[in-house]
Amino acid sequence: MNETLWNVFNYFGLKNDGYAVYLTVQTELVFTLRGNCMIDVFDLKTLRQIAYLDFDLSHTPILASAFRSPLIGLPFSAQFRKRFEPDLLPFRDLRSMHEVGFFVEVEYRNKGNKGIWNLDELIMAVAFETAFETKIRDFTIKPTGDTARYYRKKFNATAMHPSGSDLIMTVLLKADRKTLQHIRLVEKDGMTVCFRVKGVPE
Repeated sequence: MNETLWNVFNYFGLKNDGYAVYLTVQTELVFTLRGNCMIDVFDLKTLRQIAYLDFDLSHTPILASAFRSPLIGLPFSAQFRKRFEPDLLPFRDLRSMHEVGFFVEVEYRNKGNKGIWNLDELIMAVAFETAFETKIRDFTIKPTGDTARYYRKKFNATAMHPSGSDLIMTVLLKADRKTLQHIRLVEKDGMTVCFRVKGVPE
Protein backbone atom coordinates (compact mmCIF):
# COMPACT_ATOMS: atom_id res chain seq x y z
CA MET A 1 0.00 0.00 0.00
CA ASN A 2 1.50 3.33 -1.09
CA GLU A 3 1.17 5.48 2.04
CA THR A 4 1.16 8.71 0.04
CA LEU A 5 -2.15 7.76 -1.55
CA TRP A 6 -3.99 7.14 1.73
CA ASN A 7 -5.26 9.75 4.22
CA VAL A 8 -5.59 9.11 7.96
CA PHE A 9 -8.92 9.58 9.75
CA ASN A 10 -8.81 9.72 13.58
CA TYR A 11 -11.74 7.50 14.55
CA PHE A 12 -10.60 7.29 18.19
CA GLY A 13 -10.68 11.08 18.50
CA LEU A 14 -14.13 11.24 16.94
CA LYS A 15 -15.51 8.75 19.46
CA ASN A 16 -13.83 10.36 22.46
CA ASP A 17 -14.00 14.08 21.65
CA GLY A 18 -17.08 14.14 19.43
CA TYR A 19 -15.12 15.48 16.45
CA ALA A 20 -12.16 14.69 14.21
CA VAL A 21 -10.37 16.83 11.62
CA TYR A 22 -9.79 15.07 8.29
CA LEU A 23 -7.10 16.49 6.01
CA THR A 24 -6.75 15.90 2.29
CA VAL A 25 -4.46 17.64 -0.17
CA GLN A 26 -7.11 20.21 -1.06
CA THR A 27 -9.49 20.36 1.90
CA GLU A 28 -9.78 20.40 5.67
CA LEU A 29 -12.97 18.77 6.93
CA VAL A 30 -14.28 18.28 10.43
CA PHE A 31 -16.50 15.31 11.31
CA THR A 32 -18.80 15.39 14.32
CA LEU A 33 -20.61 12.52 16.01
CA ARG A 34 -23.66 13.21 18.14
CA GLY A 35 -25.34 10.61 20.31
CA ASN A 36 -23.75 7.71 18.39
CA CYS A 37 -26.30 8.22 15.63
CA MET A 38 -25.72 11.54 13.84
CA ILE A 39 -22.67 12.33 11.72
CA ASP A 40 -22.11 15.85 10.37
CA VAL A 41 -19.26 16.97 8.11
CA PHE A 42 -18.14 20.59 7.73
CA ASP A 43 -15.65 22.22 5.36
CA LEU A 44 -13.36 24.38 7.50
CA LYS A 45 -12.31 26.55 4.55
CA THR A 46 -15.83 27.52 3.50
CA LEU A 47 -17.40 27.11 6.98
CA ARG A 48 -20.27 25.12 5.50
CA GLN A 49 -21.89 21.81 6.39
CA ILE A 50 -21.32 19.58 3.35
CA ALA A 51 -22.51 16.11 4.37
CA TYR A 52 -24.42 14.16 7.00
CA LEU A 53 -25.59 10.67 7.89
CA ASP A 54 -28.28 9.77 10.42
CA PHE A 55 -28.82 6.26 11.74
CA ASP A 56 -30.67 4.69 14.63
CA LEU A 57 -28.93 2.56 17.27
CA SER A 58 -31.88 2.39 19.66
CA HIS A 59 -32.87 -0.89 18.00
CA THR A 60 -31.75 -2.55 14.77
CA PRO A 61 -29.82 0.34 13.21
CA ILE A 62 -31.44 1.71 10.12
CA LEU A 63 -30.43 4.26 7.54
CA ALA A 64 -33.54 5.64 5.87
CA SER A 65 -35.52 8.86 5.79
CA ALA A 66 -34.47 11.31 8.48
CA PHE A 67 -36.56 14.29 7.42
CA ARG A 68 -37.34 16.41 10.48
CA SER A 69 -35.83 13.77 12.73
CA PRO A 70 -36.43 14.54 16.44
CA LEU A 71 -32.77 13.68 17.04
CA ILE A 72 -31.50 16.71 15.10
CA GLY A 73 -31.46 18.74 18.32
CA LEU A 74 -28.86 16.50 19.97
CA PRO A 75 -26.02 18.69 21.28
CA PHE A 76 -22.54 18.73 19.83
CA SER A 77 -19.74 17.73 22.19
CA ALA A 78 -18.25 20.32 24.54
CA GLN A 79 -14.86 19.87 22.86
CA PHE A 80 -16.32 20.58 19.41
CA ARG A 81 -18.21 23.66 20.63
CA LYS A 82 -15.14 25.03 22.41
CA ARG A 83 -13.02 24.81 19.26
CA PHE A 84 -15.50 25.56 16.46
CA GLU A 85 -18.68 27.18 17.76
CA PRO A 86 -17.80 30.77 16.77
CA ASP A 87 -17.24 29.67 13.16
CA LEU A 88 -19.57 26.72 12.54
CA LEU A 89 -22.53 27.07 14.89
CA PRO A 90 -25.31 27.79 14.35
CA PHE A 91 -25.36 26.44 10.79
CA ARG A 92 -27.91 26.06 8.02
CA ASP A 93 -29.19 22.52 8.48
CA LEU A 94 -28.96 20.37 5.35
CA ARG A 95 -31.62 18.08 6.78
CA SER A 96 -34.21 20.75 6.17
CA MET A 97 -33.54 20.47 2.43
CA HIS A 98 -33.09 16.74 1.82
CA GLU A 99 -35.49 13.95 2.74
CA VAL A 100 -32.79 11.30 3.05
CA GLY A 101 -30.68 9.99 5.89
CA PHE A 102 -27.38 10.17 3.98
CA PHE A 103 -26.25 13.14 1.91
CA VAL A 104 -22.99 14.49 0.43
CA GLU A 105 -22.87 17.73 -1.54
CA VAL A 106 -22.14 17.02 -5.22
CA GLU A 107 -18.83 18.91 -5.31
CA TYR A 108 -17.48 16.76 -2.44
CA ARG A 109 -18.30 13.43 -4.08
CA ASN A 110 -15.97 11.39 -6.29
CA LYS A 111 -15.27 13.36 -9.49
CA GLY A 112 -16.55 16.54 -7.81
CA ASN A 113 -14.49 19.71 -8.11
CA LYS A 114 -13.17 19.56 -4.52
CA GLY A 115 -10.79 16.70 -5.35
CA ILE A 116 -12.00 14.52 -2.47
CA TRP A 117 -12.30 10.78 -2.96
CA ASN A 118 -14.32 8.22 -0.99
CA LEU A 119 -15.92 10.65 1.45
CA ASP A 120 -19.21 8.73 1.24
CA GLU A 121 -17.42 5.49 2.08
CA LEU A 122 -15.65 7.13 5.02
CA ILE A 123 -18.92 8.44 6.47
CA MET A 124 -20.53 5.00 6.18
CA ALA A 125 -17.44 3.38 7.73
CA VAL A 126 -17.86 5.61 10.79
CA ALA A 127 -21.50 4.53 11.10
CA PHE A 128 -20.61 0.85 10.68
CA GLU A 129 -17.82 0.97 13.28
CA THR A 130 -19.99 2.89 15.75
CA ALA A 131 -22.74 0.30 15.41
CA PHE A 132 -20.29 -2.61 15.67
CA GLU A 133 -18.76 -1.22 18.87
CA THR A 134 -22.29 -1.03 20.28
CA LYS A 135 -22.45 -4.84 19.83
CA ILE A 136 -24.77 -4.65 16.83
CA ARG A 137 -24.27 -7.35 14.18
CA ASP A 138 -26.29 -6.09 11.21
CA PHE A 139 -26.68 -2.60 9.79
CA THR A 140 -30.03 -2.17 8.05
CA ILE A 141 -30.57 0.15 5.09
CA LYS A 142 -33.83 1.21 3.50
CA PRO A 143 -32.68 2.53 0.10
CA THR A 144 -34.25 5.71 -1.18
CA GLY A 145 -34.95 6.16 -4.87
CA ASP A 146 -32.67 3.99 -7.02
CA THR A 147 -29.79 3.66 -4.54
CA ALA A 148 -30.07 -0.10 -3.90
CA ARG A 149 -27.41 -0.88 -6.52
CA TYR A 150 -25.06 1.66 -4.91
CA TYR A 151 -25.37 0.06 -1.46
CA ARG A 152 -25.00 -3.42 -2.93
CA LYS A 153 -21.89 -2.61 -4.94
CA LYS A 154 -20.07 -0.32 -2.51
CA PHE A 155 -21.02 -1.76 0.90
CA ASN A 156 -21.88 -5.38 0.08
CA ALA A 157 -25.46 -4.85 1.28
CA THR A 158 -27.81 -7.73 0.57
CA ALA A 159 -31.59 -7.67 0.22
CA MET A 160 -33.67 -9.02 3.09
CA HIS A 161 -37.20 -10.33 2.87
CA PRO A 162 -39.29 -7.30 1.87
CA SER A 163 -41.49 -5.60 4.43
CA GLY A 164 -44.63 -4.80 2.48
CA SER A 165 -43.55 -2.99 -0.67
CA ASP A 166 -40.31 -1.61 0.81
CA LEU A 167 -36.89 -3.00 -0.05
CA ILE A 168 -34.77 -3.58 3.05
CA MET A 169 -31.03 -4.32 2.82
CA THR A 170 -28.49 -5.34 5.44
CA VAL A 171 -24.72 -5.16 5.91
CA LEU A 172 -23.12 -7.88 8.07
CA LEU A 173 -20.81 -5.75 10.19
CA LYS A 174 -18.41 -8.36 11.54
CA ALA A 175 -17.20 -9.24 8.05
CA ASP A 176 -18.31 -6.52 5.68
CA ARG A 177 -17.01 -3.48 7.58
CA LYS A 178 -13.48 -4.76 6.94
CA THR A 179 -13.97 -5.32 3.22
CA LEU A 180 -14.73 -1.76 2.12
CA GLN A 181 -12.72 -1.15 -1.03
CA HIS A 182 -11.19 2.20 -0.07
CA ILE A 183 -11.05 2.01 3.76
CA ARG A 184 -8.56 0.15 5.96
CA LEU A 185 -9.23 -0.18 9.70
CA VAL A 186 -6.23 0.25 11.98
CA GLU A 187 -6.66 -1.51 15.33
CA LYS A 188 -4.79 -1.51 18.61
CA ASP A 189 -5.57 -3.93 21.44
CA GLY A 190 -8.68 -5.04 19.57
CA MET A 191 -10.09 -1.51 19.19
CA THR A 192 -10.24 0.57 16.02
CA VAL A 193 -8.13 3.72 16.43
CA CYS A 194 -8.11 5.15 12.91
CA PHE A 195 -8.98 4.52 9.28
CA ARG A 196 -6.76 4.82 6.25
CA VAL A 197 -8.79 6.25 3.40
CA LYS A 198 -7.76 6.06 -0.25
CA GLY A 199 -7.49 9.67 -1.35
CA VAL A 200 -7.04 9.25 -5.11
CA PRO A 201 -9.11 7.74 -7.92
CA GLU A 202 -8.55 4.20 -9.13
